[in-house]
Amino acid sequence: MTQKQNRMNAILTSEPADIVFRGGFVYSPGWGSPRPLAVAVSGGRIVFVGPETDLKPFVGLRTETIDMHGKLLLPGFHDAHLHPLIGALDMLECALQGVQGVDAYLENVREYAVKHSDKPFIRGSGWLYNAFPPSGPTKQLLDAVVPDRPVFIKAIDGHSAWVNSKALMIAGITRDTPNPTGGLIERDATTGEPSGTLREWSAMGLVSGLMAKPGPAEQLEGARLFLEKAASFGITAFHEAMGKPPFLKAWSTLWERGKLTARVCASLFCDPDRGPEQIIDLLDVRARYDRSLLRIHTGKLFLDGVIEGKTAWVRQAYEGEPRNFGEPIWDAVNFRRVVSALDRVGLQAHIHAVGDAAVKLALDGLEQARSENGPRDSSHQIAHADMVSRDDLPRFARLGVVANIQPSWFYMDGNFTKSVLGPLGPERAHALYPMRSFLQSGASVACSSDWPFGGDVITFNPLDTIRTGVTRRGIGRGIDETYVPNECVTLAQMIDAHTRGAAFADFRDSQTGSVESGKRADLILLDRNLFEMHPLEIHTAKVLLTLFDGLPIWRAPGF
Repeated sequence: MTQKQNRMNAILTSEPADIVFRGGFVYSPGWGSPRPLAVAVSGGRIVFVGPETDLKPFVGLRTETIDMHGKLLLPGFHDAHLHPLIGALDMLECALQGVQGVDAYLENVREYAVKHSDKPFIRGSGWLYNAFPPSGPTKQLLDAVVPDRPVFIKAIDGHSAWVNSKALMIAGITRDTPNPTGGLIERDATTGEPSGTLREWSAMGLVSGLMAKPGPAEQLEGARLFLEKAASFGITAFHEAMGKPPFLKAWSTLWERGKLTARVCASLFCDPDRGPEQIIDLLDVRARYDRSLLRIHTGKLFLDGVIEGKTAWVRQAYEGEPRNFGEPIWDAVNFRRVVSALDRVGLQAHIHAVGDAAVKLALDGLEQARSENGPRDSSHQIAHADMVSRDDLPRFARLGVVANIQPSWFYMDGNFTKSVLGPLGPERAHALYPMRSFLQSGASVACSSDWPFGGDVITFNPLDTIRTGVTRRGIGRGIDETYVPNECVTLAQMIDAHTRGAAFADFRDSQTGSVESGKRADLILLDRNLFEMHPLEIHTAKVLLTLFDGLPIWRAPGF
């Protein structure tokens, strides 16, 4: 670092800093590797980044000096797409995550129902697709353990639900009930009766829409629990991928009470059954809840489902089903109209697209919006983009579209052979999640967890995600083999996408996402230097300290 750069990285103040870090390594996006530097924080901002020899003016009697002892200081992590309150509330319900096998699932459901005999509706989540036939679990299995109350259990990815006969009955779902747009009611091959599996939220909502919603107190407790855990993981910003008004109310309430310890962005659901007129409603919600730490500038559009349920919209039919391509949730013409309308009023589009046909339509819609409204700093996003045709991949960079992807999925989990390899065939199944290709194409990449949805291991710890992204091997269960090795990326690239890349996707990069003078002091200190660790051990590192706006929101016990 030159003397000129040193001067540029220091904001001279007449007051000593609140906190200084010395004796360790600092990494900021774009550097490629960490550097032995010191950092000073004052008034919620970074005021100095440079050699330790230049740190003296920032140290006073009340300055907390943290000797890093060779450890690593990073910008706070950003999670660019997750469902924090859905996940937090899931933890309070019947959880099947980590449980293996149908018998174990049923025993968990039975025990939960006995312990919660006062609950009129049993809700839960976490079953794996590979535990059941391709048609999914049946109502008879649940009927045997809970015959008297409706049961609704989401799959591990949140795109299918297992229900019992009571749930189907109260929802009025019979053999004559048509499949809703974009959804599927699995049926008994002999009788045509609903079998007990519902695919996608248009079908799942027929039951879940009848359940009592968590009240404000539960929402606030869930938000508090999430923020506490997020701080321990070094997360200082995140994107609420489904910003329902009750969720926004919880975050807004915490902000009003001075207890919102993260920068929150939120997407508002766009209804595929409505047109551009719904944009007015989104703007009204934004006006009601938008705060300094809570930004609402995005419309969420679900274009398709997931590969495991064969609801992802693909260009080549699923193996063994020549007429099954999945299907789009949106009418193509209406989708383009709504995307253009979002762009016209300055709202960002956050598009769920998994299959290559869905990704193509998403890009087509964004290209049309750009053509109609002119280019601007929109940072429109396509979330997931599991399957991308080679001819579509360069369009991300050309159109300025952010690839919002989930590295925690970059491995062959327990569902892979039956639920991915089977439906797609070897060629397509071994071409998913093209992280390196995105980066090489020049696309902007933001990383996220999509928690509480995922594979064998459900996590929103960025260190878990970074480790899986670098190695393309799972943590714990799964197939111990590198998945698509040519798409592995470097540790620096993974950290960049979890910090500056995600901050850019949410228009926060001028404030956070890197270690630079003048930026907000959202910083984390790890107990080890990740760059000196074996890649398969990255997830064992721990966060010792998390600063948000210069204030500690997490200290590891004993630190």
